[in-house]
Amino acid sequence: MSIRRIRAAVRDGRYDYSGHALEEMDDDQLLESEVYEIIMRGMVVAKLTDDPRGTRFVIRGSTVEKEAEVVCRFLPTGKLRIITAYAIED
Repeated sequence: MSIRRIRAAVRDGRYDYSGHALEEMDDDQLLESEVYEIIMRGMVVAKLTDDPRGTRFVIRGSTVEKEAEVVCRFLPTGKLRIITAYAIED
C-alpha cells in the first residue's frame, strides 16, 4: 500500500525535496523528471522503520541512462519529503 500512497502524493503535488536531495541529484546528474519516473515506475526495495522521525521508503528504478534510488518519508502534515536521490554505481 505504501507505494500507492507515495505515488498519489507525487501525482497530487504533495511533495518536496530536501536540500540534501537536491545536492545529491545535482552530483549524480539526476533531473526532477527522472526522480518522478523512478517513483512512478520503480518499486519499494526497503522500508526503514528504525528512525524516530518516521518510516523511510527506498524506491529503486531506472532512468534512460542509469539505475537510481529515491529515499522518502511522509511528514506529519501528510506531505511526502524526498530525502535523497542518487544513481547506483555499477
